[in-house]
Amino acid sequence: MEYNIHDTTVLNEDILSPEEKETWVLYMKVLTAAGLGDVSEWMKLDISMPQMKVLMLLNNHGKLKVSEIAEKMGASLPNMTGLLGRLEQADFIKRTHSETDRRTIVVELTESAKDIFRGLYKKGHGKLKKALEMMNEEEKKKVNEGLSILEKALKSNESD
Repeated sequence: MEYNIHDTTVLNEDILSPEEKETWVLYMKVLTAAGLGDVSEWMKLDISMPQMKVLMLLNNHGKLKVSEIAEKMGASLPNMTGLLGRLEQADFIKRTHSETDRRTIVVELTESAKDIFRGLYKKGHGKLKKALEMMNEEEKKKVNEGLSILEKALKSNESD
């Protein structure tokens, strides 16, 4: 199987066997084909990579404390303050006091930021729907079984 540069940026001979490389390439192709690898919407935004990471963290986790964001990103609290200030000014996040501890600030996505993610997912949903409509029931069942197995294996490795 031939690989292109997009598929193999992290494929190191010491890490993945040839069979595992093939799985990685298929995995990346599925993500990209579904639209989740399409960066065109992100490219329209005037945000830095750390700002994008914060948005993705919040999209995946919902509300987070400033300290939790800093920890997950390996950043200091003073750096987070500036970063979050720029995201708030651009109307991507909102900061509020915690309901349980008024001294704690929690951060969440604004509706405009959620709309960016919804747009990506909507595009992916449409592509997935068309692809599934082309499959018979047995093929759909195999896809679901395979994805379930992969999800379970990935979740069992989350502590790594």
